[in-house]
Amino acid sequence: MSEYDVIIIGAGISGLTTAYLLHKKGYNILVLEKNDSVGGHIKTTHHEGFQLEAGPHSFLGSSEYIWKLIEKLDFESQAIAASSEAKNRYIYRNKKLHPLPLSPFSFLKTPLLSLKAKGRLMIEPFIPNGAKEEETAWDFFQRRFGKEAATYIMSPFVSGVYAGNVEKLGAKAAFPKFWQFENDSGSMIWGAFKYMRAKKKRFNKEGLSSRKGLYSFKQGLGQITKLLGEKLKNNIRKEIDVLHIKKESETYHLHFGDHTIKTKTLVIATPPKEATKLLSSVMADSVKLLNEIPMAPVTLIHWTVPKNIPIPPGFGFLMPKINNKRVLGTLFPSYLFPNRAPDGHILLASFYGGMLDPIACGLSASLLTNLLLQEHKEIFNTDLAQAKILKITRYEQAIPQLLPTHLNIINAIEKELKTCPGIFLAGNYITGVGMEQAVASGFQAAEKTEYYLKKRKP
Repeated sequence: MSEYDVIIIGAGISGLTTAYLLHKKGYNILVLEKNDSVGGHIKTTHHEGFQLEAGPHSFLGSSEYIWKLIEKLDFESQAIAASSEAKNRYIYRNKKLHPLPLSPFSFLKTPLLSLKAKGRLMIEPFIPNGAKEEETAWDFFQRRFGKEAATYIMSPFVSGVYAGNVEKLGAKAAFPKFWQFENDSGSMIWGAFKYMRAKKKRFNKEGLSSRKGLYSFKQGLGQITKLLGEKLKNNIRKEIDVLHIKKESETYHLHFGDHTIKTKTLVIATPPKEATKLLSSVMADSVKLLNEIPMAPVTLIHWTVPKNIPIPPGFGFLMPKINNKRVLGTLFPSYLFPNRAPDGHILLASFYGGMLDPIACGLSASLLTNLLLQEHKEIFNTDLAQAKILKITRYEQAIPQLLPTHLNIINAIEKELKTCPGIFLAGNYITGVGMEQAVASGFQAAEKTEYYLKKRKP
């Protein structure tokens, strides 16, 4: 029976990061992936000259853990900054796309918000601190910024990040940094200012470079998961569905098919639903808790129009639900990075479904196409007869929803993990759903695993 120092189940960005860090330290590791490819949702494909992202399209320059991983992979030369047009982000209101204001003058001039709403936003630093542990994101944003700004700016932002319901998500769980700004400073604006000042001071002290804006890689975000897969190719087994985990003495036995392998430590780097199946025989209470984490279904539609169609240059737009449109938002990838579309074409990526419209994910391809073209014809106020659908990708379990009770759930799971020494979790459902949080969880899982192995070593 084969025995390993570490087995990682799940070859998404979290699992691959964990595996790579431990492999570099010399540990005997094995990654098990039930699909026929690695990378999870971070995958880049090519279709008719277009470069398509299966999940996220970019990451923030401020993503410290992603840059740590890039540095360890010696991959900096492949990172590219988004064009200056990426700063243009749009919100749909009153049958028009309005750019989010980028300066005090544009803020005063924008028709996106009423004069009353602008005034309410400007007094945010003077609104009393009312941070609550289990407050919803809607209550938090409305309390800090007023109802109109919460409706037309923050709610669509929530849909863009979580495909979620702003009235259900937890402020502290889903937006911990925002919540902490108010809790520490009494204001989101003052808190953000103090945070940025402290971060700049820390970067200067540590000799780190501060990057702004959005980034990707020359061949798309999938380039980094592909590279991780290549570096770990001798340590990855694909199309392996682990059926059962059993603890025997100080090792864990994994059963799949007619095979059994054992390991000193185990990292579960799968979505919550899959983790429940794996942990059912060793962590019964955690299985119940993991089942309480909802997952938003999302359908991603890549499509294209000729360059003569008047699509405003920018990152893309978000759709406030009050407009009664079903699209959550649309990105403009070919405006952001080079080589995303052939000459003469604009590449777009639209998102449907989410917690407020789950049935959209079950619509047929023809119904989705008709819906997309009908809505975007009105949004862009132009004829879309020359539009072409490139690819429709459906995710039944796409994005974890961090509810007000989420932190209690994670704390309870961490408590039970202590009764199963050698098991660790990684994934984007633990502290946040972004690529940065997923990579960070990989670093943290690797650190905990190494500490455990060193501690038990004679």
